[in-house]
Amino acid sequence: MTGASSGIGAATAQLLAREGADVALLARSEPGLAAVARRVEGEGAAAVTVPADVADRAALAEAVEQAAQRLGGLDLVVVSAAAAAFGTFREMPADDFDRCMAVSFGGAVDTIRAVLPHLERSGGRLVVIGSAADAIPLPLLSPYVAAKHALTGFVRVLATELRATDSSVTVSMIRPGAVDTPFLRNVTQPEGLRPPLTPPLVSYTTESVARAAVACAIRPRASVCIGAATLLLQLAGGAARPLLDRGVTRIARYWLDRATTESAPNALWEPSGDGSIGGGQKGRPSLYAALRLARSRPR
Repeated sequence: MTGASSGIGAATAQLLAREGADVALLARSEPGLAAVARRVEGEGAAAVTVPADVADRAALAEAVEQAAQRLGGLDLVVVSAAAAAFGTFREMPADDFDRCMAVSFGGAVDTIRAVLPHLERSGGRLVVIGSAADAIPLPLLSPYVAAKHALTGFVRVLATELRATDSSVTVSMIRPGAVDTPFLRNVTQPEGLRPPLTPPLVSYTTESVARAAVACAIRPRASVCIGAATLLLQLAGGAARPLLDRGVTRIARYWLDRATTESAPNALWEPSGDGSIGGGQKGRPSLYAALRLARSRPR
């Protein structure tokens, strides 16, 4: 489980443990990993912590090997680590843009590269946490949106290649919209600006995404969208693009007008996970995802 020290990664790790899986937890933040490990062990499962930055290819590969050795192999890998920088592209430092791409896209690719040999041996499952941002031009998060676009394209090609070579590895992608995680609290901006929290009516619970990830481990699906509202926005991106573009322009103005100047953590460059799952947005469960995954929902 990458990105395991908070948010979707932390919630998914705990749910996997509840389903009886021993879990290897990978993230930069050792305090966050320790907190999540305690929850995993509280579910009666074993927790292995392997601190690493997914943007450090050598450290990542070593962490994956340690996890496989300590668990006796890998049957499932959930790729969830991501980071973001907030602000207009014109004002964003190039290093921040590149770092976001290195974590959210490059880190995912390098994780998959490192785990594929283990999954080939076990005939395992690969679940990738993508984003509805791969079809929606989410403003003020340009490198994150670019990374998720790239990740979706890469995962689709990978799945095609695996099928063509009769691989036993399955690939699933979870594509949530706004989720109540610490993500927006931790975006990096050089001016110390922080975006306003997403309104509750358009934000989904972290557990909705975690349950979808575990459901795909039980019964793989190529792609699962979290939230009917998210699905409608994605469809609008193709069928009514001018209308969608006007809508996201309003979002950009809303965020710029209401961004706060409180001190924000530099999570793009420094560990920030503290084990917390929610972000204070009061997300709601996704009925659409629950109904779609009813036959393979975890307990």
